[in-house]
Amino acid sequence: MSFIEFVNALRTYGVDVLLLALGVTFIVSLLKKTVLKNAPAVTLHLLPFAVGIAVYAIYRALATVSADPFTAELAQTVSSGFGCGCISSLYATFYEHLIKGRNVSPFYPLLEGVVPEKGRQEAANALYKGCKELPEEERIPYLKENLKTYCDPPMSEEEVSELAGLLAEYLLTIQKK
Repeated sequence: MSFIEFVNALRTYGVDVLLLALGVTFIVSLLKKTVLKNAPAVTLHLLPFAVGIAVYAIYRALATVSADPFTAELAQTVSSGFGCGCISSLYATFYEHLIKGRNVSPFYPLLEGVVPEKGRQEAANALYKGCKELPEEERIPYLKENLKTYCDPPMSEEEVSELAGLLAEYLLTIQKK
């Protein structure tokens, strides 16, 4: 999608949908962190659209002081609500990858499959900060001891040793650059 198409899509929905999408982004984020924190991934992916449709329908009902958004204007309500969910997803993606993503530890991708998503960022930051200032010979023992606290499911001693060696070697490589 080119920049012109992107701007045109945003202009199509109007300022009300853009502002409502911001609210939907906050609502979805709150729901993901509280009530739906253990929900399946499919539910979490569909959540912005469902919340967007609901929020837009309520907004239109209050703005028109009628039930038309739920009856005669249902197609327009669903369409704009879906757009609200799309823009909400865009806001969330922008935040996750461009703003929040700047603080991603270099260890983060290497811990995928070893440390659950929920605590991976914290683990990656702690392990990276803990061993980057250590002398080279102290890194692997440090990583072996601390990796065990983050791994879920627990790993064997051999697996922990291999991962600690990989992380230490990776740190050495990125420090040389």
